[in-house]
Amino acid sequence: MMMKAVALLKDGSAEITDIARPEAKRGEVLVRVEYSALDSAYEEVASRTFIPGSLLHNLRASPLVAGWHFSGTVEGTGDGTAGLKVGDEVFGHLQYHGSTRQGSLSEYITVPADECSKVPDGISLTTAAAAPTEALTALQGLRKAGALEGKRVLVVAAGGGVGFPSIQIAKALKASEVTGICSTKDVGRVKGHADDVIDRTEIDITKQLADKKYDVIYETSGKYSIFQLKYALKRGGAFVSTIPSPLNMPPLSYLVKALTGRTYATLMVQCNRPDLETVGGWLATGVLEVPIDCTRGVKEIAAARERNSSPKKRGRVVIKVKGGW
Repeated sequence: MMMKAVALLKDGSAEITDIARPEAKRGEVLVRVEYSALDSAYEEVASRTFIPGSLLHNLRASPLVAGWHFSGTVEGTGDGTAGLKVGDEVFGHLQYHGSTRQGSLSEYITVPADECSKVPDGISLTTAAAAPTEALTALQGLRKAGALEGKRVLVVAAGGGVGFPSIQIAKALKASEVTGICSTKDVGRVKGHADDVIDRTEIDITKQLADKKYDVIYETSGKYSIFQLKYALKRGGAFVSTIPSPLNMPPLSYLVKALTGRTYATLMVQCNRPDLETVGGWLATGVLEVPIDCTRGVKEIAAARERNSSPKKRGRVVIKVKGGW
């Protein structure tokens, strides 16, 4: 059987094409995608950059169909998919990995049953599609710092895709004080969730945070190193970055700790059902807010990509996949 999908051409543009529909194998579910969402990874794969593009998707896949976020309905199951059945609404994201060959900008995807979760009651499929990669990155990154209860946490780029859920999740994990650093345009909405907000355009954060010492710094922009910000981090504190680095692996990790007196960690987000259920619970209870900038039909992929790259964007760009071909 065939299905529709958005294929990325060699020049980075996209076109709708027909490809073979996947079949669920043991441990997998077949999901009819209703909504997807764009993130910065899409353009890295579209331009076929070796790093980080090859870490996010198999760039040799032909046709090259990308997209990770998804929400939709289970339409088939393989053996061994306990807890999920045909008709269930689910959400999650395809793994950021060089072996990934599918893309959620297609009518159907197959997903390991333990890498998706039921959509909580009261949560729209648009919100479910917008949430996964950034919220899971926020949660898993903060976990790298250890227990947060009673800790002072600083989130760099708190208005960004990962930073905004991070300030909310840090509070949910009982941090005693959460400070967000963001650009001027994001100060208002970050204030709604953080205990303190610092406008990065008003100070040099590599020099002027010394009046406060934090237990945890979560650097979600990829612009600052532990060596630039360690002065604002308590001795014995944890610095976590969303950018994978060899400094996080022995023996370099031991050297960094010896030189700085602080723990250094990075991560590559992994989609799994327990974390999706945690995020889904926070969405359902209002603990976590995931802003959506706009929703575009899949045929409007060019306009959606343009909006996703715009500095005026205020949240996730969601793509309506089902029925939009």
